[in-house]
Amino acid sequence: MLSLKNVMRANATSCLAFGALFALQPSLVANFLGGASPAPESYILILGILLILNGLHLLWASRVPLAQKELILYFSTGDYIWVIGSVGLMISGVWITTAGGMLVASAVALMVGLFGILQMTTRKAMGHC
Repeated sequence: MLSLKNVMRANATSCLAFGALFALQPSLVANFLGGASPAPESYILILGILLILNGLHLLWASRVPLAQKELILYFSTGDYIWVIGSVGLMISGVWITTAGGMLVASAVALMVGLFGILQMTTRKAMGHC
């Protein structure tokens, strides 16, 4: 069943998984995405830590029976920023330049954007409180 709690927990799982990958293997991630012109490993590491924190916050927030609209807007805005940032990097040819990196970054951006949309639509369907 598609519920706000389930969408938030799926989003959290994604954040925690990618956050762990980024934090534990920043060189691997940077080189996979950028090939000869990778992002600085420290940026990937910091992004990994932030993803883990966001994932934990999502898990905590998913325990509330009806999360406040502002909290859902906060998480969804973060998702949209991820999408815009990913697309921006690919279009500009910065840090996401390999074919595999662009394919994976596009798939992840699509999934993250969907999480943002689903969080907002399922929250709206639950009520206007």
